Amino acid sequence: MNKAVFLDRDGVINDGSLYYTYKVEDFKFNAGVFAGLKILQDAGYLLVVITNQSGVAKGAYTEQDVAAVHTYMVEELGLRGISIKGVYYCPHHPDVSRCDCRKPSVGMIEQAIKDLGIDRSRSFMIGDSNRDVEAAVKAGVTPVKTSKNEDIEPWCRKIVAGAIS
Repeated sequence: MNKAVFLDRDGVINDGSLYYTYKVEDFKFNAGVFAGLKILQDAGYLLVVITNQSGVAKGAYTEQDVAAVHTYMVEELGLRGISIKGVYYCPHHPDVSRCDCRKPSVGMIEQAIKDLGIDRSRSFMIGDSNRDVEAAVKAGVTPVKTSKNEDIEPWCRKIVAGAIS
């Protein structure tokens, strides 16, 4: 079984200052993302993005917009030797459509665990919201809560050093 780090997207991987980030030109990587993810990957962690994208349900943008941003993100990380093993997103919003994937529900995490053979007891979720923490706890994954747009490299070093449990 694989160990993994699940990563929220907006506010963790990229600048979450915009209400919605759905255009490639608005996607800005946060400080420390490249170095931090490389540290995790080099330590044998699979990297998996788990993100709520409720703007789709609200009609603010399309699933094609989400796909374009995710393609850009994965390609840019790939250019730096970082491999994202899966990108899971929830296009729903409770005001528009109910689901079991929107964080704090665990549908996306559970699907990734199944798809990628992940050992939840050796895995982490880095997120900047209480929703992320709640989803991690429900899924049996160790939560790591950051501030929005915080440099995640120090957290990644702590995960690898076994300083977070």
